Amino acid sequence: MNNIKEQKTKTQDKESLLAMVSHDLKNPVFSGIMALKLLQDAKLSPLNNYQTEILSGLMFGLKYMQNLIENVLDRYKLENKVYYIHKVPVDFAVFLNSAINECKFLLSDKKQTIKVINSLKNANIQIDILEITRAINNLLSNSIKYSPANSKIIIKLFEKNDNICMSIENAGCNFKLENPNEIFDKFVSINNDNKSLASGLGLYIVKEIITEHGGEIFVECEYGKFTRFTFSLPRK
Repeated sequence: MNNIKEQKTKTQDKESLLAMVSHDLKNPVFSGIMALKLLQDAKLSPLNNYQTEILSGLMFGLKYMQNLIENVLDRYKLENKVYYIHKVPVDFAVFLNSAINECKFLLSDKKQTIKVINSLKNANIQIDILEITRAINNLLSNSIKYSPANSKIIIKLFEKNDNICMSIENAGCNFKLENPNEIFDKFVSINNDNKSLASGLGLYIVKEIITEHGGEIFVECEYGKFTRFTFSLPRK
């Protein structure tokens, strides 16, 4: 019994330390992103194409690090019951366009495009803007990463009962799972056709964000053909 308690205490200490380090990393990473934005906007001096390309690569790396930090902190909050969402009313179609704009660099890098099919008659909904933005960006990043160059990512908005639903579909599927929804489990990633341990917590966090909003998410896939994530969110 003492060994179990000691092991539990060590695990909690590690989690707390990881959360503290991640929290302390947030500010310098954010400062780096803001500094790069100033350079990218050419407010200090004009940039040539090579300099622009370098800055874009650095920005992508910092934003990836920022996302990892947020995932670690969110996991800590979720497992320690200190995770809260703050809903505000938004037009989901307008909100989605803003979220897509944040992934423009990733799209251009692989010469991919996004097609949005909006079937919503009423786009009004109450969500936590920051958290749902993170969820959508994570799903979009996965679609961009795992679909081929020059391909099209299709996003559909539709209504079911009193929920707003959204699906993100990309060409290609490089994983085979007996139960595809296992990829939402902690420490599970899509990698070389197999379920594997990974440090990423992206899809786990996405599911928790959607669940905290009272919604659901699932994945459909056909090996080599397509992958489609679909989630629903109640309007209030």
